[in-house]
Amino acid sequence: PTPEPKPKALGPACLPTPCLNLAEPESDLLSPFSAVCGQPRLNLNRLVKGQDTVPGEFPWQASIQWGGAHMCGGSLINDEWVVTAAHCFFQVQNLTQYRVVLGAHQLLKPGPNACACPVQRIITNPRYAGQTTSGDIALVQLGQRLNFTDYILPICLPDASVHFPPGKVCWVTGWGHVRSWVDLPSPQTLQKLQVPIIDSKKCRILYLTNMQNRLPHRNIQDDMICAGYAEGMRDACHGDSGGPMACIVGDVWVLAGIVSWGEGCAIKNRPGVYSRLTSYQSWIREEELGCFSTLGAHLRATSRGSRAFYVV
Repeated sequence: PTPEPKPKALGPACLPTPCLNLAEPESDLLSPFSAVCGQPRLNLNRLVKGQDTVPGEFPWQASIQWGGAHMCGGSLINDEWVVTAAHCFFQVQNLTQYRVVLGAHQLLKPGPNACACPVQRIITNPRYAGQTTSGDIALVQLGQRLNFTDYILPICLPDASVHFPPGKVCWVTGWGHVRSWVDLPSPQTLQKLQVPIIDSKKCRILYLTNMQNRLPHRNIQDDMICAGYAEGMRDACHGDSGGPMACIVGDVWVLAGIVSWGEGCAIKNRPGVYSRLTSYQSWIREEELGCFSTLGAHLRATSRGSRAFYVV
């Protein structure tokens, strides 16, 4: 497909700040995190079926771009890290060509609330071995630290104990194709789609339906979570890869899954398959996140004492 036009005027660049000093007074230490994760500052009604979002509705949504063109989605999880899919980087990792755009509502008209950050580091999960395999998760470290705004805020990550039961309704967002190989029309407004969680056993059965002798048989692994509709018609698609499937847990938004794979887009008996975040809590925490890992431990100890979510 023809590469998407480069986004036009972006707002202020991400603001560089040094690593935070834990010896500083707590009020100063927590100032960049005055907003708890997963709580958009705009209270909005949400609709069903692939609809336009409004600015600030999903402020953790990232656009990972290669050569200025949108490639994959992602989710902001703190002021310098974005989580996305490993398959977005399976063949190419020239860091100078990547950038991450945050705070954008329309990709072709990002506006003054958007910010573009260079990429400093990409960490892909070592389990990932190609399409439909386990380990389809990656961490992207921004080249500059962010200042949070109404339009740029992190989403919460679920503790390993959090259960997303079948039927729970969540939201997938992105700038991907509206159907197979059909681009999102200009000005490419961020889309949202309501999807119910599907039981993994049922999802495995769906993916075996009408397979006949076709190969490969795609198995739903334990680190995957399915969501969508057995009848098809509504689904994530190309370009949504790496983006969030977000669910409300209690009163906060939690990242339940990362758009990973599917057979086509919105095909009957082929719901969307997502990387399950609860399977990767330890991996995310254990990765070397520089000075932020220590700060993350401090924030976890001071954020409501809840096991339902954490900030890294």
